[in-house]
Amino acid sequence: MSWFACWDPQDPGGLLYRDESDVVDTSQPSRVNIEVIAQAQRGTKRQTVSATKLSMADAIDLLGTLSRTTNASPSAQAWASGIRSALSLVADGRVLPWISPEGFDTWRLDPLDTSDLEYLEWLVSVLPAEAHALATDKKGVVGDPAFAMRSLYDAVADRMIRTAAASRVGPMTLFAGQQPTKAPHLRPWVNDLATAHCATSRLVIRVHPPEEDASDWQVVFQLQSRSDPSLVVNASDFWQTPTEVMERLGDQVELILLSGLRRLSQMVAPFEEVLDQVAPASAVLSDPELDLLLDQLDDLADAGIDVRWPSELVAPKLERQLVVSAAAPSGALPSVTDLESLLSVDWEFLLDGVALTRSELDIIGDAKRSVVPLRGKWVRLTPHERARLKARVPAMTPTMALAAALGTDISLEDDEDGVVGVRVEGAMADIADRLAELGQDREEAEPAGLQAELRPYQRRGLAWMVDLCSLGLGGCLADDMGLGKTLQVLALHATRGGPTLVVCPTSLLGNWEREAHKFLPDATVRIFHGASRDLADVQTGEIVVTTYGVVRTDAERLNEVPWDLVVADEAQYAKNPQSRTAKALREIEGRSRIALTGTPVENRLSELWSIIDWAVPGLLGPLATFRRQIATPIERDNDREATFALNQLTRPFLLRRKKTDPGIAPELPAKLERDLVVPLSAEQVTLYKAAVEESLAEVANAEGIERRGLVLKLLTGLKQITNHPAQFLKEDGPLDKRSGKLDALDDLLLSTRANGEATLIFTQYVKMGELLTNYLAARGHRIEMLHGGQSVSARQDLVDRFQDRELDVLVLSLKAGGTGLNLTAATNVVHYDRWWNPAVEDQATDRAYRIGQTQVVTVHRIITEGTVEDRVAELLRLKRDLADRVVGTGEGWIGELDDDELSRLVTLESL
Repeated sequence: MSWFACWDPQDPGGLLYRDESDVVDTSQPSRVNIEVIAQAQRGTKRQTVSATKLSMADAIDLLGTLSRTTNASPSAQAWASGIRSALSLVADGRVLPWISPEGFDTWRLDPLDTSDLEYLEWLVSVLPAEAHALATDKKGVVGDPAFAMRSLYDAVADRMIRTAAASRVGPMTLFAGQQPTKAPHLRPWVNDLATAHCATSRLVIRVHPPEEDASDWQVVFQLQSRSDPSLVVNASDFWQTPTEVMERLGDQVELILLSGLRRLSQMVAPFEEVLDQVAPASAVLSDPELDLLLDQLDDLADAGIDVRWPSELVAPKLERQLVVSAAAPSGALPSVTDLESLLSVDWEFLLDGVALTRSELDIIGDAKRSVVPLRGKWVRLTPHERARLKARVPAMTPTMALAAALGTDISLEDDEDGVVGVRVEGAMADIADRLAELGQDREEAEPAGLQAELRPYQRRGLAWMVDLCSLGLGGCLADDMGLGKTLQVLALHATRGGPTLVVCPTSLLGNWEREAHKFLPDATVRIFHGASRDLADVQTGEIVVTTYGVVRTDAERLNEVPWDLVVADEAQYAKNPQSRTAKALREIEGRSRIALTGTPVENRLSELWSIIDWAVPGLLGPLATFRRQIATPIERDNDREATFALNQLTRPFLLRRKKTDPGIAPELPAKLERDLVVPLSAEQVTLYKAAVEESLAEVANAEGIERRGLVLKLLTGLKQITNHPAQFLKEDGPLDKRSGKLDALDDLLLSTRANGEATLIFTQYVKMGELLTNYLAARGHRIEMLHGGQSVSARQDLVDRFQDRELDVLVLSLKAGGTGLNLTAATNVVHYDRWWNPAVEDQATDRAYRIGQTQVVTVHRIITEGTVEDRVAELLRLKRDLADRVVGTGEGWIGELDDDELSRLVTLESL
């Protein structure tokens, strides 16, 4: 073991290093007597001194952190420089196992390049005499400084690798144990390893195929220069002219050649006798022996032995793909579901991208050898590849085949390949071509019975849905709120005839009933909701409207009706694929499914998967595979390739139009947006700072789900404080002059009331909404609040009164009022607090900014200055474009911030 000795504590310069081969316990500092060569009046003298003995671990901790500005002796500083240099080399992976002269397993620093050796020489040159003044013999000779410093290098490497964890795992257990072990039998192995890593050249094996009318393979041994890879010399040349070869490749050529051949003979049985030759230069292999060589290619490469093949042997491995075809009657395209029984799936094998013929497959199948000549090249068939030739064809649904036709590889969860390519032909390929044309300016005329004139973009949306349904497929209509998704679906119902099931939030039951009666007066509309709901005698042309809550409890009854069309309005209500709502909705069958939502992605891409997988089951594959291959690369790394693949696959089934798109809604007025940044009141500042200080201390001592819960609690508290101290303190009042936000809202509403304008105020907290409603009512505003605890009729009454201008201000809880409502009487939208999700915020704004709005709409976002709101607002401005690409933004990311990042986000900025 290695240790340091510090002698004469009054003289810190007396720091000595010693390498001792006996196994000793160095876990604790102890005293030891050592003999040193000390200065005398005349020359030097031997002297026994009592020194403090330090383990290498303690010495590394002490000296590795020694500052260069510390008032330490030159000896201590020199050893500290050596330790720091050694630690840097260990971190760079410059370590090799070694056997000490006494036969113990140990580690050394190697290989060292020229600059490393020059620095080592410099360390030796500046090493003070007292640093190596250990007596080495009776004549008073001091320790060699070069040996001492090199021993230090190796001692640091040995100590840093020997950890408690390493001693229990891996093939290097012997060399990672806490104590060294006698292992002299490993000396040849470590010598070979050192040669392989430090040598100037390496062994190359060149293989030649059998000549005509011969069956054996020829193997030639060569040496290649590491510094100049273009320099390759045959082993036979070395045996004939060794001096000339050594001049070109170095003096170690013979050692490198013989040690490489020894490793080769140990790893590949056919070469066991090669070292019996006087001058080994080549070998001959039969077909079975060649297989043994091929099986060891990776291990040989790891050992530094390169196996090379002539160009005629360098053939690519056999590739394979699935071929999916569907023979269908001529004429109109069949429905995708009609192809279920017509689908044919088989393997296709390719060489250089060209499919193998039946006869070539027979040659491979009948071959007795693993390397087969094919198309002028030699192709090796591993056992894995032979098994692939006989692999069963995986089951495939028409939707999976359709996804493949749109450019997606198929994941085989139980196959070693994992993912395989697919070629689609026949009717399925024709359907894919038809899908590629969807939405390309085709418009569907208004159907008979529809009492409305569709806008051009609505006729295109209708045509898109008609084409999808005619193919037995579904999709997601993701138009901005207010662009008439309800009207387009009613037109689709009139085109197809039904019966149609519409599933929507409770607040939209009345809206669907009124819209259906308005635009399809001849259609029968049934509300399947309430205690007396029934589904008796549903007719072909009927529209049945129900809620997500009813679906959760009555999915089995609903599935008894043979629906032509199932519509999920505000489909984000079923965005969690594991929720009861999403699972129940999937139980209801329909010939086609249409999802309606203005926000197909709110927080994460699994929401998009849930919606699309409901509309077109199986298109995006299993959720776990989708997350691994698509969602995680996009959300975490902004992976462009994954984003392109997702857009390519979903484009035919996801129709997204915005109000701001050219030609969509030219009659819409402008929308103005402003951030109203306000200061906190003195009371808010005190509460905010106290909440941050207390919570950050708790967060720092928590982990995992507990930590995320504390972060969420902190964010909720800070939001409530910035809204109003009364909300945080659970008070009913007084409210005046205690909140910067409320003061700003008060001033804003005085102005809007003076101008005769109507205003919507959104908050995510019902309690805050109640405080605002009571306070503003007392200030003379005609104001009411809409929230989720009200009945459908009560909510509709509030909407009607606001639209009729009986109310000037309507306060809405974001969850209940953020979707589906038509509130175009408002020309001001106030976001009193932020949901921190641009998609949800835009959806709420669209209650006023939608088709039917004739006045400029101003959106006011009230933000408290210097707070977490202020910082997140800036982040949202940077991230808003993510939702446009397919990625949403929510609050979950805040829980993953480390302590420093969280502190910077929530700490109140000094203003």
